[in-house]
Amino acid sequence: MYILVDCDNFFVSCERVFRPDLKNRPVVVLSSNDGCVIARSYEAKDLNIPMGVPFFQVKTFLQKHNGSWLSCNHELYSSMSSRVMNLIRSYFPKIEIYSIDEAFAHIADSENYLAIAQSLRQDILHQIGISVSIGIAPSKTLCKLAGSIAKKQSSGKIFALPDKNAAHPYLKNLDIEKIWGIGRNLNKKLNFMGIFTAEDLVKAPLPMIRSKFGISLERTIQELNGIPCLQMDELEHSKTILCSRSFESELTSYEQIRTIIAEFVDSGCRRLREQKALAGGIITFIATNRFRNEPQYDNSQLISLNAPSNNTAKFLSAMDKGLKQIFNPRFRYKRAGIILTDICAEDAPQTDLFQTSTQDTKEKALMQAFDELNEKLGKRTVYFGLQTPKQTSFIKHEFRSPCYTTRWAEIAKVK
Repeated sequence: MYILVDCDNFFVSCERVFRPDLKNRPVVVLSSNDGCVIARSYEAKDLNIPMGVPFFQVKTFLQKHNGSWLSCNHELYSSMSSRVMNLIRSYFPKIEIYSIDEAFAHIADSENYLAIAQSLRQDILHQIGISVSIGIAPSKTLCKLAGSIAKKQSSGKIFALPDKNAAHPYLKNLDIEKIWGIGRNLNKKLNFMGIFTAEDLVKAPLPMIRSKFGISLERTIQELNGIPCLQMDELEHSKTILCSRSFESELTSYEQIRTIIAEFVDSGCRRLREQKALAGGIITFIATNRFRNEPQYDNSQLISLNAPSNNTAKFLSAMDKGLKQIFNPRFRYKRAGIILTDICAEDAPQTDLFQTSTQDTKEKALMQAFDELNEKLGKRTVYFGLQTPKQTSFIKHEFRSPCYTTRWAEIAKVK
């Protein structure tokens, strides 16, 4: 059996751990520059506040309903996520971290999985303060369905679909666009063929599905039938790492934008090293303000390394090369970012014929010393030339909460 642990309203839940006054109130978390709603409490959802709505449109409405709003605090959320994942890992020998607030684990059919799930849920709630929903099923796709059913429960938050017979009643009215792994384009193609529900999909002839859509969709059908086809991912790292922000004001200076993106590269490479992973390339992208009634411009450039790496200096150089190719001085830029691609495990074989094992060892030691100094003596004790001595934020986060778990100066105080 597979078990999926999914944190409830994770960003809001992290804030509520340290802010009991936010409980039982409508709470939303805002995107970079406090622009849009990116997370909502159940109370905010009950008020029909949509995801992605501009904050200014709902601020007065929230005030009227005793609501609250907070700027996103990714440093806090990442720290709380690590605590949750470490606790889940103490229960199971191997887990697959699917996202910042979700993880799969495998549990033997002979185990009392409901009792284990209940114990895990209570431990996460009591030791960390985060409520989780748990789905249990013989395949990962059914596990996602069980997890979504568990989330809708008012109490308990644990739901099991032990076999395909138990799942059948829920497949009957499940829209295919809500099936894990089926995107918008595939949904349209299936609708055109008269397939609208999960039950329709399960009943479709497998040879026809495979010939038109390939083995991936056939595996999804098998998973809906309770036949596991998607194995646990042994690599506990992201497939890509994205770091991007919208700026508080529009920028036109190449050097200014490069400095900001350098911070994204530094952050992304630190995350690579924390995951003991390497990346093979970096996509640098910039964009104008799409809400302005003026000519728009957005562009991106992929620069691949000779061999996978997590050396910040190499990615800073590649980012600078990519940015020079796409920067157009005629525009004012509102957003920029990077994506680290082709991520693999740190012990994957190197492919650069000109990089010796001695150089690899020196680079690894250098980055380890770099991280240790900044961790021991404080951030930006050492930094790279494209960065500034003092980090300058072009991001608006007027309502950000303290980083309670990662900064001594912001640790919670008992009154």
